[in-house]
Amino acid sequence: MSKMTNDEIRDFLLKGTYTGKLGTINKDGTPHVVPIWYTVDKQDNVIFNTGSESVKAENIRRNNRVRLCVDDQTPLFSFVIIDGIAQIERNESSEIYKWARIIAARYMGDDKSEAYGRRNSGEGEVLVKIKPTRTVGQKDTAEW
Repeated sequence: MSKMTNDEIRDFLLKGTYTGKLGTINKDGTPHVVPIWYTVDKQDNVIFNTGSESVKAENIRRNNRVRLCVDDQTPLFSFVIIDGIAQIERNESSEIYKWARIIAARYMGDDKSEAYGRRNSGEGEVLVKIKPTRTVGQKDTAEW
């Protein structure tokens, strides 16, 4: 097992269609973990969109500390864990659409990005940015 460099972490996070597993804290203190589609901006913030009334959005409003885990499913197995501060941005719909389309292109392909981008940036959708406070990346965890 080897520690990833910052460049390797960024490349890993943007590789293929890995989903992130986002952890937030419920009102009763229990963890809430859900898969998310995401991307990473030029400042290494993790960006995703969600419904403004989703459990994750409500949890972030109450406690904006989050953890994101991204892992691959192929030997020798690698992962990245990000602790960060999430910020809900109620930008104009064009900003939400821009990011929703970028994310949709990654996960659904360019030919479907416009339709998914529109769907995921409509009324009631918000943009979330996670500013990393701590990032750990490990590669080849099954290596002998």
